[in-house]
Amino acid sequence: MDDFASPTKATSRRRLGSSRRAVLGWIALSACTMSINLYYVHPRAAALLRGVGRSGVDDWPRPRARRHGGEGRLPGGGNATDDDDGRRRAPPTSDRAPLLLEKTDSIYREYNHSMTPIVIPHYKLLFFTIEKTGSTVLKQLMRRMTGHDDYYYHGGGIPHIANVSGLTVLTDYSLEEANEMMTSDEWTRAMFVRDPKERCLSGYLMWRPRKFFPQSVVTRAQRGQLNKSLVSDSVGMGRHLGKCCKEQARGDVNYEVLCWNHMQTFDGFLSMIGDPSDVDGGSTIEGEVGQGGRNLTAWSDQRLRASPPCLNQHWSPVTRWRLEPKFWRTINFVGHLETARHDAKRLLDRLHPDAWERFGASGWGEHRNESMFESAGTVRHAVKTEKFLSNHFQNKETERRVERIYMEDYENAALDLELLKIGESGSFYRKRFTERFGHAQEILLTKTWGG
Repeated sequence: MDDFASPTKATSRRRLGSSRRAVLGWIALSACTMSINLYYVHPRAAALLRGVGRSGVDDWPRPRARRHGGEGRLPGGGNATDDDDGRRRAPPTSDRAPLLLEKTDSIYREYNHSMTPIVIPHYKLLFFTIEKTGSTVLKQLMRRMTGHDDYYYHGGGIPHIANVSGLTVLTDYSLEEANEMMTSDEWTRAMFVRDPKERCLSGYLMWRPRKFFPQSVVTRAQRGQLNKSLVSDSVGMGRHLGKCCKEQARGDVNYEVLCWNHMQTFDGFLSMIGDPSDVDGGSTIEGEVGQGGRNLTAWSDQRLRASPPCLNQHWSPVTRWRLEPKFWRTINFVGHLETARHDAKRLLDRLHPDAWERFGASGWGEHRNESMFESAGTVRHAVKTEKFLSNHFQNKETERRVERIYMEDYENAALDLELLKIGESGSFYRKRFTERFGHAQEILLTKTWGG
């Protein structure tokens, strides 16, 4: 009985060993379960269990890039994809959205001092100059803003030619960088415009032929007796129009002289720059100089009107040459020469709170003691156009002809122009400036200057 009631020592050892094995098995199973849970729940623990990440938190696995709509979007269009390590890579070029600016566009394909805009990266400014709208002074301003102490110098291609003026232009940048400048809301794309009638007259007054042929030469040309060219297309203030006369004459040296002689008048100039569609009936004039009984003065005017327009950035409609149509919507600042002093301040204030005080409030005028456009001395050819308006717009037909030539500028909303009667532009734009911007400029709207 006693032997049955009290187990032997061997039996006790067997039972103890079995219990120990059960406990150890339970511990191993729990540890395995915990490891699996940690692997799927905590990325750091998973990394440690894999034997990585012992050097610190920088070795933690990179999170996957956040996706929107299944794929990430990149600036400028196109879908981004993720590499195995979670980093972004740009899509192939063929998948990107098309660029607004192309290599073949007029403002980028090659440098041209009239076409290529000026770039001032520090102020995120892209400036589009237009001839006969104070462009000389505005380029001088660009030079002053870029640190040129001789900003007021005018000569030897300065300030008009970029490589001698020290100005940076759009063609100095890659196509991608240039597109950013042309489309980003952070950039100001600015230009100054002018009443088309006054700009037209200013172009004529500056570039009309200065050389007068003696009446004896004109008479010989009328009779068809000249046998060599007397018109220059390479020198002098009339060279641009002289070139057009030679192109239209197609070797007729007598017509070259008659064309040149006819453009001494403003009406003759309008006949040269207007479209053939402006001719009553639109017929092409045929015949030779000196044929029986022809009124050769009238014949020259008719031939000029029927010929293709003489195009030049100093007088041609801005809409026709300044920008391709797709770019007009990108212009986000337009100033007017009629209110140039006040619009210059508005532009500089837009770029930086201190820009007007630094670059526009002083250092201008004949004695460098005026603000920009404060007086006639600021603009080369100042008030000249206003003085001659009444002399050259002597009848309504002349005014209507100019309106027809520049109608595309009046209809271009980006240029912010109004169709006004001769002599009304100054007062109109000054009044409109006050209505739009009030007196915040703290500048009296008292003067307007042409150029």
